Amino acid sequence: MAEPLGIFTEKEKEQIYLEYRDKVYAYIRGKVADPHEAEDLQSCVFVKVFQGLGGFDQTRASLSTWIYTIAKNTVYDFFRLRRVHEELDTDRQEAEGLQGRDLAEGLVLAEELERLSHALEKLHERERDLIILHYYKEYTLKQIAEMMGMSYGNAKVVHKKALKALEREMQDSGGHASLHFSRISGETGI
Repeated sequence: MAEPLGIFTEKEKEQIYLEYRDKVYAYIRGKVADPHEAEDLQSCVFVKVFQGLGGFDQTRASLSTWIYTIAKNTVYDFFRLRRVHEELDTDRQEAEGLQGRDLAEGLVLAEELERLSHALEKLHERERDLIILHYYKEYTLKQIAEMMGMSYGNAKVVHKKALKALEREMQDSGGHASLHFSRISGETGI
């Protein structure tokens, strides 16, 4: 295994930032319409770059390729989280506008969906993706295992771990995780 480049000086980090900031911003701006969101994402990219710079391996990729990959993944995460929020907002709006149900019950569901949204954000990316694919997109764990390049057994472990983390997070915020999954997925339980 090749040696990482090691510790970079502040001057070297500044040079990297100056060399790549406009390129990163242009890439992000080409994908994201809002310039303020693009600036926020640009900042996120450089935070990730500087956090991972000590472990950067120049034998695996050039610095520009590595930074571009971080930018690409950051934009991907932005859109993935945004899509989840939009789906949860739609679910919340539907819950608030429920006909034939008690208004209070609809508001409780809307609040729980909001807590679920925040709890999902706190999961590791792999766990969050698995939960979204299983409960929102309704893929089986076997299908998800194939899609994510893991064994079925590992998918079951990741699923269980993610559910426990969500349940813990929901309990910490005053929600009930099992209610969320049964209502969102259309199932009677997890």
